[in-house]
Amino acid sequence: MLMKKVLVLGGTGFIGSYLIPYLSKSGYEIYLLTRNPGKAKKFSSKIKIIKGNPLQLKDWSEIAKKVDIAINLVGQNIFGRWTKKYKELILESRIKSTENIVFALKSGAILVNASAVGYYGNKGEELVTEESKPGNDFLSKVCIEWEKKAFAGKEKDLKVIILRIGVVLGKGGMFARILPIFKLGLGGTIGNGKQWFPWIHIEDLVQAIHFLIQKPYEGIYNLVSPNPVTNKEFTKILAKILKRPAFLKIPDLILKFILGEVSQLAIASIKAYPKGLLSLGFNFKFPYLEESLRDLIKRENL
Repeated sequence: MLMKKVLVLGGTGFIGSYLIPYLSKSGYEIYLLTRNPGKAKKFSSKIKIIKGNPLQLKDWSEIAKKVDIAINLVGQNIFGRWTKKYKELILESRIKSTENIVFALKSGAILVNASAVGYYGNKGEELVTEESKPGNDFLSKVCIEWEKKAFAGKEKDLKVIILRIGVVLGKGGMFARILPIFKLGLGGTIGNGKQWFPWIHIEDLVQAIHFLIQKPYEGIYNLVSPNPVTNKEFTKILAKILKRPAFLKIPDLILKFILGEVSQLAIASIKAYPKGLLSLGFNFKFPYLEESLRDLIKRENL
C-alpha cells in the first residue's frame, strides 16, 4: 500500500502542532505549507516544509496537485479587536486559502477544511447538530461563506469534509490563556454562566480527523465532546482540579466594554453535539470535561 501524501495548510499553529506529528506517526507523508519555515523547526525532519503563502496561488500549487489529502487550517486569529479591517482579514484568510486549495487539488483528492461551531451563532438552550440552521452574526456569516468555498470543490470531484470545531483544550489556544488566571485564584464565570461551552480535547480532535480521512467520510462534522458544559460548570470543575477559588464574575456589559464585538465569543451559548461522528461509531477518548482537564494539566505540565 502506497503512503498517502497529505498537504497541511496553516499547520504551524496550535492544532497543527498536534495533528502533524500524529499523522506522520500514522504512516502519512506530510507536506507543510508555511510562510515562515522557522516556525516549522519544531517538527520532525520527516515533515517536508514548503515555503509559500496559502493566500497566493504560486509554486506550492504544483505540490498540491500531487497530494491525496489536503487539510486546510488557515485562518486569521479571531481573538483581536474587531475593527472593519480586522474583520476583513478574518474573512479573507479563510476564503482565499480555501479557494486556492480547491483550485490546486487534483480531481478525486480529499479536502478537509476547518470551520467552527460559530456557524450556529447564539442558540441558547437548543441542542445543536450538523443539521441545525446557521446564526446571523459576523462569525456565522464567515463560516457560511467559508464552507461554501470548500463545497465548491465538489464541482471538480473533490471529497469534502467540513470540520465545525469547538473550543479545543490543549497546550495552546483558549485554555493556555485562562489557566494562569485560574491558578492565581482569579478565575470566574462570564455573565450568568449559563451559556453552553462546546469543547473538545486536542487528542480527540486529531483522532477524529484521522478517523474521517481514512474512509473518507464526506460531509459536515461537529468536532466537539458529546458532553458540553455551561460556563459555570467549566469554571467550577477547573477550580476544583486546581484547588483554587473562582468566585469572580464578569458581567456581560463589562466584557463588551473591554473587548468590543469580539466579546460575543464568550457570551454566545452553543450547545453543540457531535451527532455525525457518533453515528459513524467514533469513540471519544475524553468524553467528559473533568478527566480531560486532569489529563491535560498532568500530561502537558500545565
